[in-house]
Amino acid sequence: MSICNHEIKSVIPGSIAHELGIEAGDRLISIGNESIIDVLDYRFHLQDEFLIVEIEKAVDNEIWELEIEKNYGEDLGLEFEFPLMSKQKVCCNNCVFCFVDQQPKGLRDSLYVKDDDPRLSFLMGNYVTLTNLSREEAARIAGYHLSPLKISVHAADLDLRCKMMGTERARNLFDALEVFNQAGITLHFQIVLCKGLNDGAQLDYSIETLSKIQPGAESLAIVPVGLTKHRGGIAELEPFTKEDAVAVIKQVEKWQSRFRKEIKTAFVFLADEWYIMAGCELPEYESYEDFLQLDNGVGMIALFRDEFLSMDTGSCAYSNIGIVTGKAAVQFMTELAKNFESKNPNTKITIYAIENNFFGEDATVSGLIVGQDVIAQLTDKVSHLEILFLPQNAFRAGTEDMLDGSTRQEIESALGVPVVIGSSSDGDGFYQQLIM
Repeated sequence: MSICNHEIKSVIPGSIAHELGIEAGDRLISIGNESIIDVLDYRFHLQDEFLIVEIEKAVDNEIWELEIEKNYGEDLGLEFEFPLMSKQKVCCNNCVFCFVDQQPKGLRDSLYVKDDDPRLSFLMGNYVTLTNLSREEAARIAGYHLSPLKISVHAADLDLRCKMMGTERARNLFDALEVFNQAGITLHFQIVLCKGLNDGAQLDYSIETLSKIQPGAESLAIVPVGLTKHRGGIAELEPFTKEDAVAVIKQVEKWQSRFRKEIKTAFVFLADEWYIMAGCELPEYESYEDFLQLDNGVGMIALFRDEFLSMDTGSCAYSNIGIVTGKAAVQFMTELAKNFESKNPNTKITIYAIENNFFGEDATVSGLIVGQDVIAQLTDKVSHLEILFLPQNAFRAGTEDMLDGSTRQEIESALGVPVVIGSSSDGDGFYQQLIM
C-alpha cells in the first residue's frame, strides 16, 4: 500500500468514478500498484485503457480494488483536495528583479506567493527557474516526456546567474537542462534583461549558449526588467532608455539573421515593449513565426493587430466609445481606433492612457493598470461615453478584480458609465465587442 494517499475532494457526476461509487472524502491509494506522488504521476498512469485502481473508502477505511476499462486517456472524473496532489514548490531565489518584491503592501495574499513549480510549467505554461529541483526529481519529471517546459534562465554565465538570482542553487541550470533535453522535451527560455548586469556581451553569450541546446531549444524571449516605485531594500536597477532599447534591438536582430540562415528559425525574440520603448516599428506578423512566446508579450501586438484589422463585419451601434490602455500601447490602440472609425463613420473612439501612479511611472503596460488610477484620472471626463472598455489583462483571470482590489462594478459606479472588460489577447474578439 502506498503512503501517498490522496484525498478526493469531489467526483464529477456521470463520470467513471461516479458510476463506480467513489465519493468525496475517499482516498486514492494507487493505480496499477504504482504509488501516485503527484498530478504528473496521476495523469501518466491514467492513460491506459485498462486500470487497476485502489481506493480507501472514507466511511469504514475499506480498500476497494477496482478494475476499470475505458478509452485511452479518458479521465476518471476525480478532483483532489490539492490540485497538484502534493505541496506546491515555491521559489527559493532572491532575484534582484523580482516583481513580487516590488509590490505595495495590502494587496490580496495570492499576489505575494512566489511559485516556482515545474509541474505548473507543463500544466499552465508558467516559467520556472529549476533551482529547487534535484537531479533525481528532474529525471522523474523528464520520464513522462511532457512538453513544453518553460525556463527562466536570465544568464548562461552561472556565476552571474547565481548573483542575479541570489542563490547558489542557480548553478544547477545546465545539469537540469541536460536531463530534459535528453528526454526529448521542448524547451522555451526567457531572460529578464537588467541594465548593466546581463545585457551586452553577457546577452550575446546567453543567446549563443542556449541556442546550442539541441534538439530541445526552440525559442528564447528577451524581456525588459519591470521596475516599480516600491523597491525599498531591493538592489538598485536602472531603467532602460530609448537609446538602450535601440541597441538591444540591433543586437538581437543580428542573432536572428544568423539563426535564420543556420537553423531556419529566428530562435530569439524580443518582447513588444522593446520596440515601443525605442519608438520603432514592430516586426511584421510573419517575423514571429509560430508566436511561441506570447506569454512574454512577444508578438502580442502583431497578432492582435492582424486579427483586428482582418475584421470587416457588422456595424457599430455606439456613437461614443472609450478604451483604457497603458501608456505603452497608446499609439497602437489609436491606430486600431482610426481603422475602426473608417469602417464605422458614425462612431467616435477615445483612447485614455492611464498614468500608473500605483506602481510608478515606469509601469506603462496595460496589465498593471489599477482601478484607483482609472477612477482618479477619468472621473468627470467620460460622462459622454456610451461604453468604456478596460483591458482584460488588468484583471485577475476569470474574475472582475484588479490588482489593487478594485472591481469592474466599482469603477462603473464611480464613473457613471457602462464598463466592459475588453479582450486583450483576441483581436477579432475585441472587434466583435465593439460592434455589439
